[in-house]
Amino acid sequence: MKAIVIGGGIIGCSVAWRLAAEGVATTVLERGRVGQEASWAAAGMIAPQAEADGPGPFFDFCMKARDAFEAIVDRLMRDGGIDPEYDRAGILYVALDAAERAQLERRAKWQRTAGAEVEELSGAEARRIEPMLSPETVYAIHMPTNRRTDNRKLTQAYAAAARKAGAEFAEGALVEALAIRGGRAAGVLMDDGATREADVVINAAGSWAGEIRGLEADRVKLRPVRGQIVCLEAAPGTIGPALFSLRGYLVPRRDGRLLAGSTTEEAGYNKAVTLAGIEKITRGAAAIVPGLGTAAFRQAWAGLRPATRDLLPVLGFSPSVPNVLWAAGHFRSGILLSAITGEIIADLVKGRRPAIELGAFSAARFREQ
Repeated sequence: MKAIVIGGGIIGCSVAWRLAAEGVATTVLERGRVGQEASWAAAGMIAPQAEADGPGPFFDFCMKARDAFEAIVDRLMRDGGIDPEYDRAGILYVALDAAERAQLERRAKWQRTAGAEVEELSGAEARRIEPMLSPETVYAIHMPTNRRTDNRKLTQAYAAAARKAGAEFAEGALVEALAIRGGRAAGVLMDDGATREADVVINAAGSWAGEIRGLEADRVKLRPVRGQIVCLEAAPGTIGPALFSLRGYLVPRRDGRLLAGSTTEEAGYNKAVTLAGIEKITRGAAAIVPGLGTAAFRQAWAGLRPATRDLLPVLGFSPSVPNVLWAAGHFRSGILLSAITGEIIADLVKGRRPAIELGAFSAARFREQ
């Protein structure tokens, strides 16, 4: 069996690894450079409880995704030969005033009801876990089973593991359309007019997934949502757990870097870093940890999160072209959902029933709107 994966971000690389490891002749076609778009710009959180807005199928899916990631990370490190810096330090989500406390108390309540592990802390208890926290902290919820990773190293690990399993990668390879014959995809049409043949095609093209011609009947619309991040320099170990608040977040790296984020902006395909974005992010970071006022600025960047109309991913077979699968629209959760997406797509390609019910994430939902 020959598979083409459109898109060499973290989702495409995870899918390629799982397919190639099962003997599928897999080629990844990346329009730019492998792993250099949203996957490169992320903060690297494996954090369903910090990102989720409420209970339901997506939160349940994210919790299973965290477990799926935990189950494969050691194998991935062995297969890829790259340490993705998977850290189990947990997350503190802090409130700096009474209104924020009320919001976090509601979050703690629904998450506990949904079966997630969450600990409610006073400001003093939170500062015992992380002394760098602002003295204005009045309340926090501790999420000890949420994790983090270096998203760039993680993406490289998936790509390296896929290559070692036999997958081929082509950079600067722009797919324009599906090559349709007899109602099925015979492969893909490239921007230079060439056709690459395949038995199955997986659309993992991130913010560009909706631009692949031939899937119009699925009515899947994707758009880029810009997110900016500021990177600061600090001594290794300055901050232990990742720190979230309603004003922003801080994610430490092992080498001392601190990633502060983020913005959510409708800016098209513009990846510019803006003064307004930097100001918002640094103001939020300083509110969480006032001591960062003396931290050195290292760099800032922006990425484009792939968003569907309902902000949920699109996973599984196309309802209009039977041998094409969607693996797109992961929005803010591509790092978290990377392992489970690769598992799901490999199951479907190999004719197995995935362990996850995909109804809420099927492309068919857009045909009904």
